[in-house]
Amino acid sequence: MDKLEQYRQAVQQVLTKYGSYKPINVQIEVQTIFDTERNHYQVVSVGWHNERRIHSCSMHIDIKPDGKVWIQLNNTEAHLADELMELGVNREDIVLGFHSPYMRQFTDFAVG
Repeated sequence: MDKLEQYRQAVQQVLTKYGSYKPINVQIEVQTIFDTERNHYQVVSVGWHNERRIHSCSMHIDIKPDGKVWIQLNNTEAHLADELMELGVNREDIVLGFHSPYMRQFTDFAVG
């Protein structure tokens, strides 16, 4: 299996896990959105809580044409980068896109 396909499978496996978690006592649907052609992956919540509309993205990962896995958003306590590394994604191929370009140099991951 080539590296791109390995990374796609790792991203999908991690996000599928978090997409399976359902909120209790609210009418919220948690969706995994996988665009495998353009390599965009998200977990979103859609629905209603009391009289309030919910539509939010909790996780967003992209795989760029250069093979880097960009964690664009992680609004959870999960350590997505660690989980991706456990599934074979190389540390030097992970970019914490939610950090500013300046701050990325201080992480243990790729800068972009």
